[in-house]
Formats: sequence, structure tokens, C-alpha cells
Amino acid sequence: MSLIEHLARATVCLHLAPHGLHGVLRRAGLPVADSAFHLSIANPDASWEVALAALRGWLEQHSEKKLPLAVSLASRWCAMQVVPWSGALLDRASAQRFLHSQFAAVYGDGARAWRLAADDAPYGKPRLACGIDAALLQGVQDAAAAHGRRCLSIEPIAGPAWRSIAGAKPDAFALVEAGRLLLATASGGRITALHSQSCAADWGDELDRAWRRWNLRAPQLDAIDQVALIDLSGVPQTNVPERFVPVAVASGAHLMREAAWA
Repeated sequence: MSLIEHLARATVCLHLAPHGLHGVLRRAGLPVADSAFHLSIANPDASWEVALAALRGWLEQHSEKKLPLAVSLASRWCAMQVVPWSGALLDRASAQRFLHSQFAAVYGDGARAWRLAADDAPYGKPRLACGIDAALLQGVQDAAAAHGRRCLSIEPIAGPAWRSIAGAKPDAFALVEAGRLLLATASGGRITALHSQSCAADWGDELDRAWRRWNLRAPQLDAIDQVALIDLSGVPQTNVPERFVPVAVASGAHLMREAAWA
């Protein structure tokens, strides 16, 4: 689940969301000054097909440079869960069958058409897994290839969001996007549990309600006093509960540091 970018090389980091494409150029792992951009997308149904068409259009207009891409996708297009350990994970073919059975149990038979991947956790430990519609994943890869670009990674935005704060070793974090809220706990440098749901534009009050609802199923949350908050919603709130501590971030593209899920 990891592909390390050669840091000395320039990479265009993109974040594709229902209503916008964010990008920034990184060189030696750092954003290049004045390289960030944002392309608004008219997409009332939050369709990934419409967003993918916008990505193709941007690549067409910026085809003069063939810099590699690192792409993150909005959470609404990525299903994530922590799956229990199984010996089936030790073999690629059996791992796919096991992961598909785990996702189908939660998301239904439609999950069998998704591309699935899990992180490389220690032997015997639960693993963080992600499912992305195979057509979306292939569409991004094809769009990059059509313009002579190498796609270093395609991953859910939760990945770079977590890596951007992992060094501070938070016990939990919240990721807010337009219409989507993800809560996660972490330990030993890894995400250990997840809760994902939709949310309204006035998500400030919903944060605390979501945390308390999750707490009913996960009593261990009682021991967590602070939750790092990454806001990519574009709608700042004045009523964020004290438990949630904002982390400054310019955009989803700025969170991308290295290619991590190809």
C-alpha cells in the first residue's frame, strides 16, 4: 500500500472532490510557492463522472509538462474500514476474496465491483482497507496516461490527512469535507478505528453529536480528550466543540506529501 516518491523530483499533487479540483506542485517534498490552484466544478449530484471529466479537461489544458501525479479522492467516493486479521491476507488472490467479503457485508454486493487495498499492518493485527469504484480508479489512471503522465498514487484523502498529522501522535482526528465527516482513532502510528457519515454545511454541531454516537459503540473514546480537526469543507464554523483542535491546511492537495496508494 506504499509507493515512495523520489522527493527530489517535482510532482503535481491533486485532490479531486465533487465540487472542485485542487492542486499544488511539490518539489523535494515541499509545496512550490504560488503553484497552488483551484478549479471549481459544477456538480450538483456530486457525481465522480462529472469530476473525472473536469480532471480530464485540466490535464488537456496543461499537457505541456509531463510531471507525475499524486491524486487523492474525496471520502464520499472511497469506502474505508478496519478489517480483522485473517491468514487470507498473506496471499494476493485470497486477500482480494477476503476483502470483498468484508466490504460486501457492510456495503452490499455492489462492493464486489470495487478495487480494494489494505495497509501492511504487523502480522496478526487488523488492517485498514479501502475500496474505490474500479471505473473511477481506472478513469483517473487512463486520464493521466492519455496525457503522458505517470500516476504515482491514487488514494482516499484520509491517507494524506492522517500522514500530515501523524508526527504529532494524536489519539484521534476528524476530517471534514463538503457533505462528509470522518472520525478516526490512532495508535502506534496507525489508524485503528473509523466512523464515516454525511454531514450538513453547518457541521460544527454535528461533530459533537457524531462523536457521542460513535462513543456508544466504542466506549474507549471516553479516554480521548482532544481530537485533531482537519477542515476541507470550505465552510468555516464558529461553533466547533473544544474537544476538536483545528489543524491549519490550505487544501486537500497540500496534504499530499508522498505517493502512498497506487
